[in-house]
Amino acid sequence: MIDLPETSKVYKRLPKELFYKYLNNDSASKKFFTDEIRSIIWINTLSPETITHPTGQNIAEIAIVEIILNRQAVSSTILEIINREIDQYAVFLVRYEEWGQLWCCDHQTLNPQTGLFNCQNYYQTNWMNTDDLSLKIDGMDLDQIYENFFIQIAGKPFPVWNVKSQKKNEEPIEKGEQAGMLEQMEKLEAAIKNLESQMGKEIQFGKQVKLATDLKMTREELQKIKRGMSTHIEIHQPEIVTTQEEKPEAVRAYFPNVYMKMQDNQRNHTEYFLI
Repeated sequence: MIDLPETSKVYKRLPKELFYKYLNNDSASKKFFTDEIRSIIWINTLSPETITHPTGQNIAEIAIVEIILNRQAVSSTILEIINREIDQYAVFLVRYEEWGQLWCCDHQTLNPQTGLFNCQNYYQTNWMNTDDLSLKIDGMDLDQIYENFFIQIAGKPFPVWNVKSQKKNEEPIEKGEQAGMLEQMEKLEAAIKNLESQMGKEIQFGKQVKLATDLKMTREELQKIKRGMSTHIEIHQPEIVTTQEEKPEAVRAYFPNVYMKMQDNQRNHTEYFLI
């Protein structure tokens, strides 16, 4: 049974025409896409705002998308086209009549030529009664939740994340950059609030999709800056203060447990013992 929180429900139908731009104006591909798919519905979004779990190092949101088929077969090419438009990690619930499958991918990599994310490998469950499909949230953050989704679907451990890309994004920042990054974070947080407000008022689907895309990119940029900030350890050197006259009260305040011997202005000795 797929049991996800009510707060994560979206249930927005995605028109098939939305994906034609990825078919290279190929009429045969459009016909294949149309014939194979009856409807596409974005049913859930898992994010810190909907399930209270924080983002991970690699994943800011997880989409759950339902694909209803006209026949009991689907190719990974179809999922790749849909995933390009969603542009985030996703789990696909593929359905034909009372039968269903769950699909997901291992890693998404950026194609430098197209600027789009592509899945490296797709995995799926066997066909089974839709009521028997199971997907449970388990993990401390969205990375771990997706990793456990992968285990539930693929039946094997999730591959290791790309450590090189993580290190590149997590290089310590210089002290001089910190103020600028804090200012950028404030601007991004303000932009997120503005986009969320616009989404709550917008009724046109096309504009909702555009706002949702902008909101996702803004949140990811904010998380990237936060990750960079978290790797920076600022070391403060103690400030050395010199005084013209060191009074006994001052010495006792700064060095309460140290034996000291001093001279005052009249060259009289003052002794302090361990206290």
